[in-house]
Amino acid sequence: MIVECSSCHARHDVSGFAPGTRARCRCGAELLIPTPAAETGLLRCPQCGGAVAATDPQCGFCHAALLVRSCPRCLAKVFHGHRHCPHCGAATDVAATVPAAEERPCPRCETPLVARLLGDLALDDCPSCAGVFIDGEAIERLLGDRQAARAEAVLGTYRGTPRAVDTTPRGGRLYIMCPVCRVVMNRRQFARGSGVVIDVCRKHGTWFDGGELPAVVEFVMNGGLEKAEKAELADQREAVRRARADVAAAQAQAAMRGDARSSDRGGGALLDLLFSLWR
Repeated sequence: MIVECSSCHARHDVSGFAPGTRARCRCGAELLIPTPAAETGLLRCPQCGGAVAATDPQCGFCHAALLVRSCPRCLAKVFHGHRHCPHCGAATDVAATVPAAEERPCPRCETPLVARLLGDLALDDCPSCAGVFIDGEAIERLLGDRQAARAEAVLGTYRGTPRAVDTTPRGGRLYIMCPVCRVVMNRRQFARGSGVVIDVCRKHGTWFDGGELPAVVEFVMNGGLEKAEKAELADQREAVRRARADVAAAQAQAAMRGDARSSDRGGGALLDLLFSLWR
């Protein structure tokens, strides 16, 4: 079965993929393998227009030979001889091709990444350094939705992968390039308390060095993000409290000196308001 990518319109042979599973086009878009609708079995002879069955070797009206193919866009059954799908208008005489996009190199060691499908997650593994690149949509499904089945699939695949000790890339550079757009990624801590520093391309995805992906998944599934948010909130409240205390001390000193100009409470009133919001 041939399926057309809705993003770049490249066509891929996905024979053997179960309906509802996902594959990824080399342009980066994910392909959902659809389930053909019931009406896709309705056929008409391309010569005379007579109604025929998909199993008929020839038309019962004009006796034209019948060969069946699937429309790459809507998956309707179409006979050879039709240049366009009579259901959706897509061209049916374009052969499936492999896009000419370059292979995705590992940002650490330049080894070509290998695509992996885990349920509805598409990941790119490095067979050399065990790093993993995940696009933004897959990250959102994995860490945003927090479905146990997805987490277990990832942990079952990557748990036990040794953590990278030396992540300095070739050439001694601290920052690495996105394997898709080859632009330097942003390096930042995943979350407070996670102990994992990740490299992020806002447009294409996130790079995890060897062993970091299972560590992040376990951190998230164990409530690590909520703990990190509470800690950040506590720090912000403490900062406001200290600022309010500093202003109060300064006002007290100004009052003792009798400096009327220094007793202006404009800044103090603002800090009082901020402090009341955090209480």
